[in-house]
Amino acid sequence: MSAPYETYLHMLVDLHRLMAPARYLEIGVNEGHSLACAGRDTRLVGVDPSPRVESLDHPDWAVVEATSEAFFRERDVAEMLGGPLDLAFVDGLHHFEVALADVLSIESYAHAGTVVLVHDALPIDGPTSERDRSSVVWSGDVWKAVVLLRSHRPDLTVTTLDVSPTGMAIITGFGDPVDGAWVGPAVDDLMDAGYGDLLAMGVEDSLGVRPGTREVLIGLIPTLDP
Repeated sequence: MSAPYETYLHMLVDLHRLMAPARYLEIGVNEGHSLACAGRDTRLVGVDPSPRVESLDHPDWAVVEATSEAFFRERDVAEMLGGPLDLAFVDGLHHFEVALADVLSIESYAHAGTVVLVHDALPIDGPTSERDRSSVVWSGDVWKAVVLLRSHRPDLTVTTLDVSPTGMAIITGFGDPVDGAWVGPAVDDLMDAGYGDLLAMGVEDSLGVRPGTREVLIGLIPTLDP
């Protein structure tokens, strides 16, 4: 087995090369470094309440200045994408209920081969996984979204790759709509959980942790041959 990807951005570049998605949605673009991982034949749509992308060397891109909640509520997402969504990357506000809402909103535009990535799924320690930022590296409590999806959405395949610095969840298996009545109570139940609770649950089992290698990544993508 090959060595793990050096960082999540290296993994993202490789995934774009492997999938060559026609349409890509990114929640949380910041300066556009991850948007720039896409190929030139991919339609790019980014969302960020305070984007710092001044230009991008790409022929087909747009960045919407909005929260993800406002974007999904107020925009014609299907029209902006121009077709079904192939790949999405969730890297917005590092609060689990927001990341979870983003994934479930993205699901409305997914097809059977859609891949959704969620950054910051594998916390380093307690201080870097607090809801309030107090460190340079900060994953927040996004890990809880992974726990909830693995617990309440058995129809999906949710795996966390151990890539630097704070992991990347890979979600596949989208299909028919699923009743979301579980979301509110599940969020309330996990709201006060902390890093110590994750350790007690078992990190690898709760998050479905696997090595962050190319072989593992390819095996998780339904449109690629292992």
